[in-house]
Amino acid sequence: MRSLKDNIGFILALIAILASVEFSFLSDKMVKNYEQLMANDYNIIIVSNKELLDTTLKPIIPTFASLEILGPQKILERLSNDVSAKNLSILQNALPKFYSLRLNAFPSSDYMNQIRAKILKLDGVSKVETFSKTHDKVYKILNITRSVSYVFMGLIALIGTLLMSRQISLWIYKHKERIEIMSLFGAPFMLKSAVLYKSAILDSILSTAIVVCLFKAMPSIQGIQNLLSQVDLIMPQIELKDMFILFGIALTLGVFVVSIVMARAK
Repeated sequence: MRSLKDNIGFILALIAILASVEFSFLSDKMVKNYEQLMANDYNIIIVSNKELLDTTLKPIIPTFASLEILGPQKILERLSNDVSAKNLSILQNALPKFYSLRLNAFPSSDYMNQIRAKILKLDGVSKVETFSKTHDKVYKILNITRSVSYVFMGLIALIGTLLMSRQISLWIYKHKERIEIMSLFGAPFMLKSAVLYKSAILDSILSTAIVVCLFKAMPSIQGIQNLLSQVDLIMPQIELKDMFILFGIALTLGVFVVSIVMARAK
């Protein structure tokens, strides 16, 4: 194309599509980071009349991270002024043992129920507190966030593809006379479409560069940093593999749309 004006619609459509794709990538990474953060802070409380060991839980819990015993010292210290040492000793022996179980991954609701059921079957275990209400609420929010980003990407991709098709139709109309002359002389499909393919490739490169620069700059924007810091999150930098994926999507989509529109215009 001779000017940026002829390509602006195609470029803007590609930018919107690539930005939505990268937003989905980053959203997925941030959700996974948050899941890991939640996993680090998440504890399952186990009450048992018998001693529990790591070797007992590891075989039945694939995501086992650690098991820590919670001593009753604080409770006993409060009673020390009112209860004799002998009675305190008896009380300490009579109290069940409390354990804090940590996982190395944030569990789904179904997986959490499976873990709870397995632990309750262990000899001596009387109660397992998974804090399921809070857990389920957080997990659902994470899944909704991830799903919304994918739906958003799909809608933008659909609208962007339609806009690209319309822009290519305008290109074909502008070059209609040249294409018809080449057709009369028996020019092959690729030769007739060469100018359009060239424009699509150049626009793909430009669109990818713009989106990469945009997402390179976003993590350093103070407003975004402050917003994410409120929930202990950091916006990840765009990765090199993401850049190649974005360019591959732009190039594939551009060439595909040109081919389809040109084939229909024959």
